[in-house]
Amino acid sequence: MRQKKEKLYNSTLRRPSKSIVPIFAQIADCIEDPCFAIDRDGSVTAWNKAIEVLTGVSAREMLGKSENEYALPFYGSRRPLLIDHVISQYPDEGPSGHPWRKEGETLASEETFPGIQGGERVFKTRARSVQDLEGNVIGALQIFHDMTEYKRSQDALLASEQKYRTFFENVTDFLYIHDFQGNLIETNLASKIYTGYSLEDLKNMNIKDIMPESYRALFNEYMKIMIVEGRGEGLISVLTKDGHERVLEYRNVVVKDQNGIPIHIQGTGRDITDKIKAQRALRLSEEKYRNILDSIEEAYFEVDLAGNMLFFNQTLARYLKFSADELKGMSYRKYMDEENAKKVFKTFHEVFVSGEPVKAFYWELMDKNGKKMNAEASVSLLKDSRDNVIGFKGIVRDITQRIEAEKERDRYELRLAQAQKMEAIGTLAGGIAHDFNNMLSAIMGYTELARSSTPENSQARNCLDQVIKAGIRARDLISQILSFSRKYDVKRQPVDIGLILGEALNLIRASIPTSVDIQCSIDSEPAFVFADPIEIHQVIMNLCTNAYQAMEEKGGLIQIDLEPVSLSDDEAGAVHPQLREGPYIKLRIADTGPGMDSETLKYIFDPFFTTKERDKGTGLGLATVQKIVTELKGGISVESTPGRGSTFILLFPRLVSLESHQGIVQEASNS
Repeated sequence: MRQKKEKLYNSTLRRPSKSIVPIFAQIADCIEDPCFAIDRDGSVTAWNKAIEVLTGVSAREMLGKSENEYALPFYGSRRPLLIDHVISQYPDEGPSGHPWRKEGETLASEETFPGIQGGERVFKTRARSVQDLEGNVIGALQIFHDMTEYKRSQDALLASEQKYRTFFENVTDFLYIHDFQGNLIETNLASKIYTGYSLEDLKNMNIKDIMPESYRALFNEYMKIMIVEGRGEGLISVLTKDGHERVLEYRNVVVKDQNGIPIHIQGTGRDITDKIKAQRALRLSEEKYRNILDSIEEAYFEVDLAGNMLFFNQTLARYLKFSADELKGMSYRKYMDEENAKKVFKTFHEVFVSGEPVKAFYWELMDKNGKKMNAEASVSLLKDSRDNVIGFKGIVRDITQRIEAEKERDRYELRLAQAQKMEAIGTLAGGIAHDFNNMLSAIMGYTELARSSTPENSQARNCLDQVIKAGIRARDLISQILSFSRKYDVKRQPVDIGLILGEALNLIRASIPTSVDIQCSIDSEPAFVFADPIEIHQVIMNLCTNAYQAMEEKGGLIQIDLEPVSLSDDEAGAVHPQLREGPYIKLRIADTGPGMDSETLKYIFDPFFTTKERDKGTGLGLATVQKIVTELKGGISVESTPGRGSTFILLFPRLVSLESHQGIVQEASNS
């Protein structure tokens, strides 16, 4: 009986009792991680709720399954799991090819299971045998702890650390971390800047050890400020091991823990020693370049492709009367008119297309006040360091004085030629007039004798009267010719032009047609000039005669004005010939005749030039007027437009005192 009981007891211990299986399943359900158990024959005896969720396979479907079917949710195929190594003997390698380790009676491994629903996942898994009271293996249990997210975070952290380390070692700037006492925690300074210290040296150094003495005393105060403000930047010097100074540009930030407590300083820096040296050299070079450009008399400019000012010297600013700030960025169209802007654009385009410089092209500039300046310029391409065209550069020279000198030279040459021609004509005319005057005296004398012997109202007497009239006209002409050739004595004295003008108009009104009207305005102030009355009379008569002869056919108006004026330097310079500023008598004689074109105006003062019919003009009237006005140190100007009449303006030096009278007399005597 006793032997039968022992046999039954041993049998119960060797094989799991059916009553133990539900209890085992209930215990498994209390475990949070997925787990399952098998008996010694490899049949599933427990499959907890967590593994149901993980695999999607219920306990009802899996309990009692064998022949490694429990591996299907993990691998997608029947193959051993770690739990199988507990039941049977396997090599010292995990059943899935992953190494495992033994922790007492437990086997542990980290495996990746590709068949888990939702995709591949990583688990830390543990398995051990289930034994009876005598230590006989009656089954095994395996627990799975999901490590997927942890593994991913670890991989990400490792990648991040590797990325950080790669960045830390390869970034151009140097990086550093130090505590608030200045002890270096980490830095790549040794590989970025020559200090003479190795990485191992720096790990055991304080940042103050490489600072100049003057900076060390300020470090603690700077740390206090950093803790308050949280960041800072600036320049600092460091000393190399051999005592040389390097200049660093740094940016610091305070790093805090999750509770907001400052833990250390993290920063970046850059060695700008060479940059500062280069900037200093560049600044010195630019100052030298600027001083050279500002010392030259020519203006220098650089513009972009649109013609906006990039760079210029002070000479150009002085030319244009703009300040440097005003001129910077200004378009070239702002200091020239449209015609010159087109010329400059054409030149820029030619230089851009051909690539060749253009030398000595001429244009007109206008300063800030609108005053024009003649300029000569040379233009070439402006390129950057890569030889790309970015604009134009050039030199501008002020040639206003040269142009004026050339014009003045032309005027003098013209005057000289005119004077030589006048002198030659005057010499010829004087000789002819002198001889003709002798013959005319005889003609008129004998005509007077014949007339006195002829009965009045006879045909012969009338004919002789006509001969005498013609002789008188011829005598006047001879007087004019002799005056032109300076063959008569001039008696100049202070005379009032107003009185002579009144006498001359009385004679003119009696001889001109009624279709021509005369209006005269004479200022009440006396108009004294130093002249011969005959000269003034001759001037008025010649101009008025020309005026009414131009209007004989259609009629018109002669307007005569006489007034004292005072000329400024600019106004006096605009008169021909140029006068000096001061007081003058202005005589204006205007008509409403047919006027003259610009081509005719060029020659009206030339001797013997006339537009009248052959029997109405000699061509000496205006030449005589110009000669008289010039000798009296006056000036004459003409304004005329075809169809709108002509206006002659004469200016004579006005006598305002005895001193001015003596000065004019002396000047006239010298001339």
